[in-house]
Amino acid sequence: MDDIKRLVEWFEKHNDWDGYLITLFELLLGRRIGDIVCLRWSDFYKKDGRKENELNHFVEQKTGKNNKMPISKMVFESIENYLEHTKIDPMQHYDEEIFKHSAKEKWNNIEHQYFANGKNTITNVDHTVENWINMFNRDWGDRRIKKIQEGFNEQLGKQSRKYGCYDDIFDYIHYVVELKDAIKWHTDSYRKRFNHAIRDMNLDYRVTTHGLRKSFAYWIYTMHQFDPNCVYSIQKMFGHVNVLQTYDYMGVTKMRNRKYIEDHGDFVRNVLAGKGDEIVKNMPVISLKSDDFGKIIRMLTDDVDKYQKAINMANEMRVV
Repeated sequence: MDDIKRLVEWFEKHNDWDGYLITLFELLLGRRIGDIVCLRWSDFYKKDGRKENELNHFVEQKTGKNNKMPISKMVFESIENYLEHTKIDPMQHYDEEIFKHSAKEKWNNIEHQYFANGKNTITNVDHTVENWINMFNRDWGDRRIKKIQEGFNEQLGKQSRKYGCYDDIFDYIHYVVELKDAIKWHTDSYRKRFNHAIRDMNLDYRVTTHGLRKSFAYWIYTMHQFDPNCVYSIQKMFGHVNVLQTYDYMGVTKMRNRKYIEDHGDFVRNVLAGKGDEIVKNMPVISLKSDDFGKIIRMLTDDVDKYQKAINMANEMRVV
């Protein structure tokens, strides 16, 4: 966690307050970077200035799902620090995105000028990829044009869960192709600064922006790993198919496999040393919830000090 602290401090030191808040949002909300850069002030505040309790307005770009996410007090502490340094009033920019980028601004300009209620208002030209290129001076090669046309035709045949279904190719280009491009340029800009920070920190292991999302899940699990409901909550937050996928995603499966292999190596070492029985005798044979274990201890003694000592010893000796 010390490296995460250093990462956040790097953005503070360089007065990169967008980078600061994006990083903390990834750590505190566990959303994908593409979703983070599209967050609006209205996701966190009501129109009268009161704070929202959960994120419930935006749809994930990758999955098309609307996974509601509770907003912690630490999220608002991070926002308040951001506002203190940027002097932004969220209420004056209520419907705007928090993080600005030139590519997104250009997309918004086209949105405001040529689109209304999710439909384009362009009537002076035929709606083809070539005419869009000419109208907005796009430098697209034949391969890109073919891919756009194929994507448009494919989504016509089925209702797209991610982006909806567009009958007009101008709508498709604007809301699917060019919006994705703008978001990618925005996230690439953040990744460049993120990688600069990692280089300055001289870390000897690979770090990615997506790793912050995984850290969100991993540390929640680590703090609550003895809560049988924890992994199911994380699974729901991430929209995973099952808990096994969640364990894999957090790196817990890999960590457990390493422990199993090391334990097996210790077992073989003991066998070769004539001590095979010792490790077998110490293998865990049953798992209990803390409350259930406490009930067993209370059946054996009424001494409060002995009871607490037994509980503390059990917690120290847990098999993870």
